[in-house]
Amino acid sequence: MFELISESHAENIIKKHEGWIDEVSRRYGVPAAAIKAILFKEMIMIDIVDIFADLAVLTGLFSKKDSSTGYAQIYGSTGLTAANFALDRGLSDYSRLGIRSDHRLDRKDPKDVRFVWMLLRRNRHANIELATINILSAADEMTGRTDMANFSEEEMKLTFTRYNANTRHITPYGEDVYKHYLRYQGLE
Repeated sequence: MFELISESHAENIIKKHEGWIDEVSRRYGVPAAAIKAILFKEMIMIDIVDIFADLAVLTGLFSKKDSSTGYAQIYGSTGLTAANFALDRGLSDYSRLGIRSDHRLDRKDPKDVRFVWMLLRRNRHANIELATINILSAADEMTGRTDMANFSEEEMKLTFTRYNANTRHITPYGEDVYKHYLRYQGLE
């Protein structure tokens, strides 16, 4: 894999956005270390295929409608689901998330998915915030809870795994993100 964002560059990006990460961490109750760990892992995994996928979505090539984008490598449809999760739980509203819509966003509506995808691609704060909400949604789906500060090691790994994959067992991705989580907590 051709490295587009080095580990040191990823660390610099995280430092640059640390204030925002801390703010969304407090707002949604997701440990800042968890947000940083996922951002770090996703950024260092970005490769040329991701760039071409984004370009295909941006230009409509090959009828491609969605791809993972931005620092958190989040799909438009996933960001849309995260926004609806926040809305349904009373955690936020569309306006606060930077979404201007007079209707409930629908994953099956290509216009809604494209709108959220463009927001994720262009707005780094929105990308990080919707990724944070997606982490919370993944935690809820995998454990039935969102009190991440009280999660066991296994619950954290399951949550990290779910961020990246639609599976109910811990993957190498979940294991690796957990190591970065410990590092950001200063425990490793």
